[in-house]
Amino acid sequence: MHGVPARPLLPEEIERLQIELVEHMDAAGNMPLDVAHGFLTATAAEEQLGPLLDRVLGALVQDVRLREQLERFRMQLRSDLDRSDYGPLILQVPREDDVTLPLPYGWCQGYMAGVAFLGDHQRDRMLADERASALLAPILSFLMYEEDQWFDPPNLAAHCETAGELADAAIGLYRWRQRTA
Repeated sequence: MHGVPARPLLPEEIERLQIELVEHMDAAGNMPLDVAHGFLTATAAEEQLGPLLDRVLGALVQDVRLREQLERFRMQLRSDLDRSDYGPLILQVPREDDVTLPLPYGWCQGYMAGVAFLGDHQRDRMLADERASALLAPILSFLMYEEDQWFDPPNLAAHCETAGELADAAIGLYRWRQRTA
């Protein structure tokens, strides 16, 4: 970014960004915001922002307003990671049993898309490192669900507990990437 740092997105701007990204997904091949958040988290240690935003935006790469909003969005998530005050953007669904079910699948999918974007060498380094691979475990666990388990996980308590580990996993992996870059 140039000059003065951009201000973080306001909650209503984030909501509008999410709606706009979802509206264009089928036609533009862009990521919805929860997937983009995971992707940008996995790639947060990268300095080259252009290729990352191109991947998030798909056919919307020329949309200057969306690009600017995503730059601000990424700046905030990177700041949150630096301060260890980070939380993954995870959809939440209220259930009939008064439990709010976290749906981290999009964020986890985006995170692993970010790892793939970094290339095989970086992925292999993460999987070979005991600390990094342990931090990847909760992320990968949500990608093993069958589609019919998304809204009815086999073990609700373990599901919620593991979803609660994603923030620490993301922060730990961000710090690991910074140390091993």
